[in-house]
Amino acid sequence: MSDSEHTEVAVIGAGAVGVACALWLRRSGHEVTMIEREGIASGTSFGNASTLADYGCLPIARPEIWRSMPSLLLSPDSPFVIDWKCLPRLSPWLMRFMGQCNATRFRANSEMLAQLLSHTYTDYQPLLDDAPAAAAMIQRKGCLYAYGKAENLQAAQGDIRLRDQLGIHQQVLTADELIALEPAMEGHTAGGVLFPSSCHLDDPQVFIDTLATPLREEGRIVSAEVTRLSRQASGMLLEYADGRRLMADRVVLAAGAWSAHLARQIGDRIPLDTERGYHIEFDLEHSPLNRPTCPVESAFYMTPLHSAEGARLRVAGTVELSSLAGPANPARFDYLESRVRKVLGIDAPVARRWLGFRPTLPDSVPVIGPSPNEPRVIHAFGHQHIGVTLAGVTGRLVSECLAKGSPEWIMPCSPARF
Repeated sequence: MSDSEHTEVAVIGAGAVGVACALWLRRSGHEVTMIEREGIASGTSFGNASTLADYGCLPIARPEIWRSMPSLLLSPDSPFVIDWKCLPRLSPWLMRFMGQCNATRFRANSEMLAQLLSHTYTDYQPLLDDAPAAAAMIQRKGCLYAYGKAENLQAAQGDIRLRDQLGIHQQVLTADELIALEPAMEGHTAGGVLFPSSCHLDDPQVFIDTLATPLREEGRIVSAEVTRLSRQASGMLLEYADGRRLMADRVVLAAGAWSAHLARQIGDRIPLDTERGYHIEFDLEHSPLNRPTCPVESAFYMTPLHSAEGARLRVAGTVELSSLAGPANPARFDYLESRVRKVLGIDAPVARRWLGFRPTLPDSVPVIGPSPNEPRVIHAFGHQHIGVTLAGVTGRLVSECLAKGSPEWIMPCSPARF
């Protein structure tokens, strides 16, 4: 690639959000170049719970955190851990996070997420129309929250009422009703909640890679690592690790957990940090589950996946605040393995283990909109646990930002809020 190479819009990142942004821009008639250092959906979009969670509107930052934080941080059985050696670096983020843990912010953030989630399927549909093979990988069987204790289901009534108020489709189930849907949960649930409009994917990476077929066929994907982003009079200059350069009229920054570093290069200090996510997988002759099921007290998902090789069960979840560096924490894998064996009685060995990096903001609301310091750059990152779910609407909103500016209703997502 010579110094003279040019594109109208460069999309940095080829996870679910980056791919959807590039596809929506392509549909709007823009010349797009999507840049990814490792491959399509090679990061968090590879290892997530494989669920289109259109119900996921309640942020982690909530008022109850104040009283539960000591047990969350200090209990060896906690699904939420902090890498204590990273505490000095994490402290500013944690202070912002705790500042969101009040009733007013919890309600406002929930409302914003619910509004984004209401567009999950309508804004995916045009992309699926262009990639019917991807549409065939969507399993429309809903998703379950399974509570192990009746008192915990009762304590969740406030969340259930709030989701009702926000228009989330849900059905509260007795233990017998839940077991009728998932017989493998017998003896391990006191009831739960079914989210009937939720879907899961046969394999999230294959789904996103297939969705990107039009971009691949048109040669719009470049394999490179963007190390520098700088302003020029004629556009935005992207410099790659191998010395190549690309000039773009506009840039969409959708690099997930790696986005903050590039944003700082244009003067945007966005409090993005890293929530390390883990999964394990089992290869099974038959899946014990029909749909994603979350044993709520353990805070992970058990999702049946399918491929040409056969059935797999992915167990994904927990929260570890740490960094982009350093090895995986073996205790997180042990946490998932011990609990899923207890719930489902699986004897098969763990076939695969994975560590990924969720791009996490203190309020759980993604950044979508133009940079306050450089209007030629549009930010699209920080989707935390629901990047695959919100990819379609994020892509549509980014295309609107380039065409006519940010819609007024997404102002709570603006990077200027920081």
